[in-house]
Amino acid sequence: MAASVELLTPMPALSLGEVCQEAARSASRSMSDPLVQQQALEGAVLRAQAAFVAYPLDVLKTQVQAGHPRYNRLSSLPLVLRDYRFNVFKGYPGVGANSFIMGALMFGGYRFFDNFWKLQRVPDYWRPAVAGGSIGVICGVVATPLEQVKTVLALQESWVKEGKIKERIYPSVISGTLNAPFRLKFYAAAPLMIRTGLFDSQLFFYNSRLREWMASHGSTLSSGTRLAMSTFGFMFAGLIAATVNYPFDLVKGRMMAEAYQATSGQVPRSTMMGTFRTVVQERGIAGLFRGLPTRSFLHATVWATVGLGREACERLGVREAAKKNSAAKGHDKTLTDRKS
Repeated sequence: MAASVELLTPMPALSLGEVCQEAARSASRSMSDPLVQQQALEGAVLRAQAAFVAYPLDVLKTQVQAGHPRYNRLSSLPLVLRDYRFNVFKGYPGVGANSFIMGALMFGGYRFFDNFWKLQRVPDYWRPAVAGGSIGVICGVVATPLEQVKTVLALQESWVKEGKIKERIYPSVISGTLNAPFRLKFYAAAPLMIRTGLFDSQLFFYNSRLREWMASHGSTLSSGTRLAMSTFGFMFAGLIAATVNYPFDLVKGRMMAEAYQATSGQVPRSTMMGTFRTVVQERGIAGLFRGLPTRSFLHATVWATVGLGREACERLGVREAAKKNSAAKGHDKTLTDRKS
């Protein structure tokens, strides 16, 4: 009888501190896997390379969202390249640095939150979305300063040509990062946090479902079909996520475009909700999706490049040494990193 009573006695609930400690221990064990480390580094490098390939599109997207009269649609890309020349890449170091910073945060952060929410009994089906959204919000905060500096560098080229400013505000990403005031760097933090949280929540969820389907049905598919599913399925998941969160990306772009003038007293300051209202009043609900084709093409380029790069790494045996080290250390052979 005593044994029966003991079995029926519920386990004591863990405190928040104990949950965090256990989640951190589980994440640390996962991060010690050489294969996971290889995959995280691989993902950061591929995202940085993909961002470089697509960076002129990023500059164009910034101009479209800011409402530039000439750089106002996807077909304006040749015009941007002609006018900017090599200066089109001036803000890229900020994006490249963010690729590695976000990779490092995702490397440990996703595993921490995955374990954290598991201990909170979030169902396995939904946990990738909750964990992805949690680390996504943190990534949004951390990414804001470099994203803001990159935006100023993208816009100042046209401001100089049009006589709005006499000289460039920041000559480089490093200069902007060191000299820009705090209020400028975090002027548009709120919409970027929400955008990144929404994006990562969806991306982790969609890719978890895609990986489950591939694990169940992949053996029946040809190698070409598996390549198409893993590469373009990943890309399609990113496109869906980017479309859903685009209104926040637009508002982020509008606020970052005005941040320098607003924080220097040249124009009134805006809030996230105020910017939403302004866009809707000017262009209606459809105005919240102005520039979506440019961003969609940007994301398709980035995620297709990343997907093809990951497949190339697998086929060229880049991960083989890490797999052997992982097996030798007794780690699980199943990759747990859903995004890197």
